[in-house]
Amino acid sequence: MTDAETAAAIDALVYRVKARDKAIRDGEDHPDAEPFALEFLTALRGQGWRPTPAKATVPPLHAPPLADKRSRDEELAAVRADMEARAARDRAAREAMAREGAA
Repeated sequence: MTDAETAAAIDALVYRVKARDKAIRDGEDHPDAEPFALEFLTALRGQGWRPTPAKATVPPLHAPPLADKRSRDEELAAVRADMEARAARDRAAREAMAREGAA
C-alpha cells in the first residue's frame, strides 16, 4: 500500500501524462518528452528521492544441523565413525550366520 504522499505524486503524474496525451491527440503544441521526464525526476529529487544501486537479494543458505556446533571435519569424522560401526555390525552378523550354517 502507498502512503498519502506517494498517492498524491502518482495522481499528479497521471494528470500530467493524461494532459500531455490529450494535447498530442488533439494536435496541440506539446513539450518534448525529455524535458517532461527531467521535470518529473527533478520533482522526485525535491521530495527526497535518490537513485540507489540495485542489490540482488539472495536467500541465506540453510545450514546443516549442528553446523554451528561442529566443524566440517568433526562432522565428517562422526559420519565416518557411524559408517564403520554399521559395517562392523553387518560383518559380525554375516560371520555369525556363516558359523551357524557350517555347524
